[in-house]
Amino acid sequence: MSFGPPPTPYNVPGPDASAGPPPRTGRRRAAVGAVVAVVLVALAAGVWEFGPGGAGGGSAPDARAAAVRQAPDDIRETVEKRPPSPEGTAAMSYEETLRIVGQNVSAMGTWATDKVFAKGFGNEIKGFRLGGSEASEIAWRLTLPGPLCAVTRHVSVDGRTAIAYAGEGEDEGGGDSEDGDAAGGPDADPLTRACDRLAVFDIDTGKKMWDTRLAGAGSSLAVNVTMTDGTVVTAWGEGSAAYELTGGKRLWADTDPSACADEGFAGGPDLLALLSCGDSADPTYRVQKIDPRTGDPEWTYRVARGVQGVYLVSSSPAVIAVAAGDVVVTDLISLDERGKRRATIRLNRDHQVLDCDRTFSAMVESCGAIVVDDERLYLSEEDHIVAHDLATGRTAGKFDAPAGGEMHPLKMSGGKLIAYRPGRGLGRPDAVVALDPESGEETLLLLFAGGAEVSALDDPAQNDIVYEHGRVFFAARTVVGPYNEGEVGGTDQVAVGIESAG
Repeated sequence: MSFGPPPTPYNVPGPDASAGPPPRTGRRRAAVGAVVAVVLVALAAGVWEFGPGGAGGGSAPDARAAAVRQAPDDIRETVEKRPPSPEGTAAMSYEETLRIVGQNVSAMGTWATDKVFAKGFGNEIKGFRLGGSEASEIAWRLTLPGPLCAVTRHVSVDGRTAIAYAGEGEDEGGGDSEDGDAAGGPDADPLTRACDRLAVFDIDTGKKMWDTRLAGAGSSLAVNVTMTDGTVVTAWGEGSAAYELTGGKRLWADTDPSACADEGFAGGPDLLALLSCGDSADPTYRVQKIDPRTGDPEWTYRVARGVQGVYLVSSSPAVIAVAAGDVVVTDLISLDERGKRRATIRLNRDHQVLDCDRTFSAMVESCGAIVVDDERLYLSEEDHIVAHDLATGRTAGKFDAPAGGEMHPLKMSGGKLIAYRPGRGLGRPDAVVALDPESGEETLLLLFAGGAEVSALDDPAQNDIVYEHGRVFFAARTVVGPYNEGEVGGTDQVAVGIESAG
């Protein structure tokens, strides 16, 4: 059903095969116990075509679904509230200046709670206060002896997340690295340093809750980290292990040689594993749903031969991305509760933002520009967000951006899709909106003049865009140094955040 454009709310100024569950890999398992202040101006509203129902008058994005009660160590599923005012103002700004020619610093890791925004940069994580008179001040620093080499986007209900880093041969106890020497410094290259330590820290305080050495990962350069309810899981090519989120007790480890290797895991409500089997030059792939407490497989999906790469888009419902006969993603595949293929979504690769392939990264839980709910999958395509039915693979509707614009899905929130609309070059402000897939209704959450700070960081295929507790954050994944002596690096804005002025 097609809906016409809604009334403008303000005066607008001008311009396969599946099988399962065999033993997971044939291995023996060891169980071991803006800088902006804006005046609210009009935004030309988008056009939608979505499902049955009619356009409505703007209920809060959490009006239909309340948050399910969660345990402190569950993966959070924030249900966003409509801000008191959509007028946007600066929440925080973080800059770094690089002066060494050719120096590129990894800035992996972007997290936020209602109190603190945290950002990784080289061998440091900095926390910035949010709200109140001390907003944008540095609340804490967590300095590590070596660079960050793996992070997860998942955060627990009580505000914890997991990281991996190069430990420079620390003892098993790990110690408090806040007082440690920043060996290698922020310009250290995580691609040439063994990634051998795993830690969980509290985003609000910057305190490491626990820290452990990854046995068997001392020579590994490629480590993958994720979280599911109550559990942190990591893989390093030649092995994998799981730990209790609270306390760090190791639950299981898998380090025995096998014909199949753990490429990595995807967390969230469930846990998926990606395995590569056979010849490393021409592997075959399997996807398994894993019991996070035991490491045992619940089902196995065998990816068709000839696929060049596999990425884990979502654990629940299970969705994978495959590069079939090519090096870029060609298809998305939804799986049912028994690990059998439900539908295949064929992609138009020229006009879609997927963010699956992270160069020189061990991440398999990527495709961050794709958002999945219980029934649909959402991705941006040219000037709209398109939805696909997970049961059939067919197009299930779309949300259109204003003429000439873009729109990108960010996350689900209580049955609504949170999306970002950049206004760069169009004479319009940027906007964050909540979209209702059932009715087609759009609710304005934030409206702001992003300026150069935001436009340098708002490409979802190159940077992190996080919406959490009514604020939107734009953050670099890599900061680039100067090209010539005496010049300041061209990209020194590491992150910027926007919140409601109300």
